[in-house]
Amino acid sequence: INNNINNENNINNQIERYNIFNYLRENSIGKKNDKNKFNNNYNININNFNSYNENINNQYNNINNKKEKNKSPKELKVSDEKYINSKKQNNKDNKDSNIKEKNTFTKDLEVIKEKPISFIRPKNKDNNGDDNYNNKKLIEEFLKKENDYKLKIKSLEDTIVILKRFKEPILVGLNNIGATCYMNATLQCLSNTKKLTEYFLNNFKMNDSSKKMTNEYYKVVFNLWNRENNNKSYSPTSFKEVLSQENPLFAGIAANDSKDLINFLLERFHQELNIINKNPNNNNQIIQDQTNENMMLKTFIQEFSQNFNSPISNLFYGILETKSQCSGCNIIKFNFQLFSFLEFPLEQVNQYYYNNGKKVLILQNGKNPDVDLYECFEYYRKVDLMTGDNQMHCNNCNKLCNATYTTIIYSCPNYLIINLNRGKGATYECNVIFPEQLNIINFVSFQQGVTVFELYAVICHLGPSSMSGHFVAYCKNSIDHKWYLYNDALVSLCTKPQQYTDGMPYILFYKAAIDGT
Repeated sequence: INNNINNENNINNQIERYNIFNYLRENSIGKKNDKNKFNNNYNININNFNSYNENINNQYNNINNKKEKNKSPKELKVSDEKYINSKKQNNKDNKDSNIKEKNTFTKDLEVIKEKPISFIRPKNKDNNGDDNYNNKKLIEEFLKKENDYKLKIKSLEDTIVILKRFKEPILVGLNNIGATCYMNATLQCLSNTKKLTEYFLNNFKMNDSSKKMTNEYYKVVFNLWNRENNNKSYSPTSFKEVLSQENPLFAGIAANDSKDLINFLLERFHQELNIINKNPNNNNQIIQDQTNENMMLKTFIQEFSQNFNSPISNLFYGILETKSQCSGCNIIKFNFQLFSFLEFPLEQVNQYYYNNGKKVLILQNGKNPDVDLYECFEYYRKVDLMTGDNQMHCNNCNKLCNATYTTIIYSCPNYLIINLNRGKGATYECNVIFPEQLNIINFVSFQQGVTVFELYAVICHLGPSSMSGHFVAYCKNSIDHKWYLYNDALVSLCTKPQQYTDGMPYILFYKAAIDGT
């Protein structure tokens, strides 16, 4: 206690420094702890230590004062002698203790340096836990004293933990290297898909040359989320070269469509990251026809589990159910298939509601009527008639028969991508009303799964057609939860994307409000 009182600053600094690294070593390195729990627990530990230290000092002072008042002159003399002897012994013990503490701290520091860490500055008397306090400067000074050890990014989670304290989101644009705005907008939206980016920064290893697209995508993600990268933009030249080699559709400098690129990337990423080596007979196609719905679903899920296991299938794949009913014998056939994004034809949606007497085709101002996203989901599950050249062959009737055909969303993925199809060449112009929180429980069969989503990215197209014009992306940053406009190399703060899209959103990216399985 005397040592604490006489050397309060030195000891507190030493203990704080030791506790920081010791706590990080035991609770942070190599584990995926919840960042809020990390901050709260560590601040509680520091506060408890300070409170305990202060309480002990107060108790010592109170007891000491009472004793001093009651002591006789003789007792005071004896007490002073004891105090002097005691202090000599304490100094000796303290010297040995300091040597031991220094060795322990040095050992712990060396252990920690073997792995990248996230450093969190605790509450103290200077910053009082204020996020506006210059934590970055403190950390830089601290690390400079400790052999200039530099922080290195290991995962998106580490970056978020660090930068939430600094309130400095990472904002890196992508340079246009020749009609690549469609590619830049797509990469920015996929990069802001948190769980996908965490996988690439945390678990992906560039040790397989056959994984060409995922290797190149990892380079892009790393440069977009590297907190030590001082560049405002990055040129995805290598990614574009490999993309052109793997799919001639994207070769050269011709304009392309973001929808086609997303579809290709998700399929190729799944193929390269699928840990099951089997190749399914029909990949994403319908497995077989059966009239027993439960048996068909069981068969489909069994086929899926035996052939699909990748971050892409786990995050982006949902299940569609189709029902076809013969008008002659009324037998229903059930089919199931996978989907990685939904496509809603806006012109047909308005036509559908016009046929049902709920809309007019052209408004008084000469514009097409607005389309609400929930109207798209209602249209998607409509009943189609299969007549004429579209008759269905019924095995029971053994002939072509008129039938009804319905497509239903059976279950949704954790990340739902929606393409708003504006017709051939994307020439159909209409305003689309899309919510930031999407609840589609009324349109999903398996309601125990994911049904509520939050908007986190939007691709917009500006121009006369999807093969010309310009693509931009609006993304909600996972660090400061603000919306940013990604216009190739330029990144700027904006408010909600609905106010900037001019009614022309092209692709919507939603994430599950609560993760499903």
